[in-house]
Formats: sequence, structure tokens, C-alpha cells
Amino acid sequence: MGIRPLPEPLQKVAIEELNEDPKRVEADLANFKEWILQQPHLKARMDDQFLIAFLRGCKYSLEKAKVKLDNFYCLREKYPDLLKRPDLEDPKVRELLKLGIILYLPEPLTESGPRLVLVRNGAYDPSKVSFGELAQVRQLISDIVMMEDDFAVVGGLIFVMDFSQVGASHLFQVNPGVMRKVTQYSEQALPLRIKATHFIDTPSGFEPVFNLVKPLLPEKLQNRLYVHGAKREELFKVIPKKFLPKDYGGDNKSIQELIDHWEAKILSYMEFFKEENQYGADETKRIKEETTNQADTSLGLVGSFRKLVVD
Repeated sequence: MGIRPLPEPLQKVAIEELNEDPKRVEADLANFKEWILQQPHLKARMDDQFLIAFLRGCKYSLEKAKVKLDNFYCLREKYPDLLKRPDLEDPKVRELLKLGIILYLPEPLTESGPRLVLVRNGAYDPSKVSFGELAQVRQLISDIVMMEDDFAVVGGLIFVMDFSQVGASHLFQVNPGVMRKVTQYSEQALPLRIKATHFIDTPSGFEPVFNLVKPLLPEKLQNRLYVHGAKREELFKVIPKKFLPKDYGGDNKSIQELIDHWEAKILSYMEFFKEENQYGADETKRIKEETTNQADTSLGLVGSFRKLVVD
């Protein structure tokens, strides 16, 4: 079947929080694949490990998994400037990989997750790099994480957003229209659950932008945002220093070591991303009565493979 067995603590979370029934995983995947094959507008990756990320991310609601997978491909076609997977042979893309804007950290917070993610928001020159180019690199990393990081897929993600290098020119790149697209994709297409986002070393101009963007986010996400400003000690109460890179006073790998690791990891997926070009969505072929690509995924699309345990 090609699904990695989960370590016991993660399997416990998958069963208790995500409604996974190990005895039914094979049948659940078969049902999902059957639906995909019936969609003339979709050409989707059919790897078990890829598809189970959507089932787990949607707590085994088949209808929600359909919506997310549909949006995963359809939004990519709709917003290529942000969501297209870039060419790894492009010299500029290679340079972007060396910046290490987004770094998934080696140690999860507990033996059952979540995965910790450091985002170095100002670690680039905005006169040379667009927000869209950074967003495209982000997609490369999230694709890899969906394929191989069970702590992220099952346990969720905690983001640490470092604004220490952010200036006005970085903030000017972020407008409500762009953020709405990024948020739409993260919320409606990615099966990775965000447990919390911590903002550190925020500049003086951060609050107005933050207050502008926050209402665009779903209420659930708004309640998981924490702004610490320059008070890193507040962050360390939630995420002990030992999990963070040496550059942050932590005990983990240095930023440069993490950059080198992720650059090599992404380049090792070169053939995978070349394959990605064959997958996508063609709206002209969509069966018109299909409703799985609704912008609002709460419009009655809450069916399930089986009775869900309400958490």
C-alpha cells in the first residue's frame, strides 16, 4: 500500500484526534481514489502517502478531503504567480533556496508533534525578490512535508515568525489581495493544520499591517496568533530554547546547517517536481453539478466515510 507506519505516539493522535482506523485505511484510500478517477477535470497525484495527508488533514471526512484536493490543484491554476512550483534548474530559484526563508526544525515539540517551523521573514532583498517567488518556494517545501513528515501531517504545525530583519520595503510587498490568496490556499487546499503562530521581533510598522490582515483569517486561526514583540522570553515559555537553532540561543542546528539541509532536500526532489507538471485541473472539463471547489468549504460538504468521533 505504500503508507509509512506511524510511531506509536503519532498513531495514537491519528486515531483519537483524526478519526483514523488503521484497519480501514486501505478501503478509505480506495474510496478516495475512486472519486478522483471519476473527475474529468482533475489529474491528481495518486500516491498513497500523498493522499493520506488529505484524509488525515480532514479528519477522514471524505467530502472535506475531496474539497481540499480539488482546491489544491484548482487554486494552483488560478494563482500561478503564488502557487506554481518553480523550475529547480532556474539559477534564481537556486539562489532563493540558499536564503532559508522557511526552515522546518529537526525536533518536533513532543513525541507526537507538532512540527516547529521557523520563518525568517526579512532574510531577503525585496528589491530583487518578489513575494510571489518566495511563495512558490514555500510550495516546494510544503509538498515535501506532506510526503514525508508525519509529525507535521498528524501533529500539525507551530510557526515562529521572525521579523528581526523586516523593513518597510518588506511590508509593502504584503497587500490584502496577496494575503487573501495565500490564506485561501493555506486554509482551503493544504491539509496541514496550523496549531499556533508566534510573531517575534516585530518592527514598529507591524501592528497596522497585522491588524489589516488578521480579519481576513478564519476566526479559528485568529485565536492562534501570538505577538511577542521583542520579548523572546515569552516565546521560550511555549517553545523551550533547546528546540531552536543555535542562532536563537538554542541547542539545535545552526541556521546555515538548516539551510544546507533544506537546499539538499529540495534538490533531491527534482524528479518529483518535474512529474508535478503533469498534474493539475482543467475547469473546462469539470462536471458542472460538482460543488467540491466552493470557495466556502462549509456549504454542507461535511460527509464522512464513517461516523466521526466529535472532538
